[in-house]
Amino acid sequence: MMKSMKKLISILLAAVIALPMMAGDRPTPEERANADYSAWLPQQGDWSFGLNVNPIATFIGNLFNGSTGNVLGRITGESLSSNNKLAPTAIPNMASIMGTYMVTDNLAVRANIGIGVNHWNSRVYVRDDYAHFLNPYSTLEGLDKRSSLNVGASFAAGVEYRIGKRRVQGVFGGGLVYGFWGLNKNAYSYYNAITKDNQNPTNGGLYTGAVNPKFTTDYTFIDNPRLLSQYTVGSTHMMGLYGSVGVEWFVAPKIALGLSVNVLVDYQWNPAHAEVWEGWNHFTEQREEILIHDKALQDGFAFSTDNIGANLYVAFYFGK
Repeated sequence: MMKSMKKLISILLAAVIALPMMAGDRPTPEERANADYSAWLPQQGDWSFGLNVNPIATFIGNLFNGSTGNVLGRITGESLSSNNKLAPTAIPNMASIMGTYMVTDNLAVRANIGIGVNHWNSRVYVRDDYAHFLNPYSTLEGLDKRSSLNVGASFAAGVEYRIGKRRVQGVFGGGLVYGFWGLNKNAYSYYNAITKDNQNPTNGGLYTGAVNPKFTTDYTFIDNPRLLSQYTVGSTHMMGLYGSVGVEWFVAPKIALGLSVNVLVDYQWNPAHAEVWEGWNHFTEQREEILIHDKALQDGFAFSTDNIGANLYVAFYFGK
């Protein structure tokens, strides 16, 4: 079944690529040299959106190299994510929208917006400590809860200039980029409260990390601490400049296959990591919340050929 599906997809993709070459009689070299492709090219007032075809190229290649785990990836534009040096594993699954607007026949404004949001709630049943105290055979239970939020986004805006009046155009551009990845927040709520009579209540174990080591050095007066919230776990922000060089080959009127190379210079920073814990203060004889700044600001510069939108793409132009 999988082999048949792969074969069908490869045939369809090959047919789409070959369609422009099969339409009508093949022109002579003289006819191609004198052909007028002005109606194929973008004009003032046109707008476009683009789709990343890198996954399609990879999929076709894997059909013939014996790969057993071949899957078709996203065909949306890619967001700025591979150049995340400070938190490379904290990136949500992002796709992006890439598009242009033709100010003149040769000059265009270009934008790429990528957004990824992962939000998850976890719940687990725990025994009711108070009911169990009154009746050791009680089966009453309540819920501990954890809410996790992971957000990422990238924004790129700039200009591009086109040269060439035939089916192949050179495209040169540059602009500004801003993005953030792995902007995390985890929040915990517990069914059994910390009290004087129950200073180490039963909890469901939703937090699986270690107790912050500052409780053994700076906050020794807090007994049995448990986490309430943590913010900006592994997040990274970046801001910079990009430049791009590429070509677009118009395979049909207002439809182009594009190839681009991007250069990116950016400044990245990782905000401080803050946590809120609660526990029983054996000096004041009451429950207390402790705010801990666990990590300070981290920052640095990066220079790379990161991907903005897509390196290999198909663009569709609309307008006139």
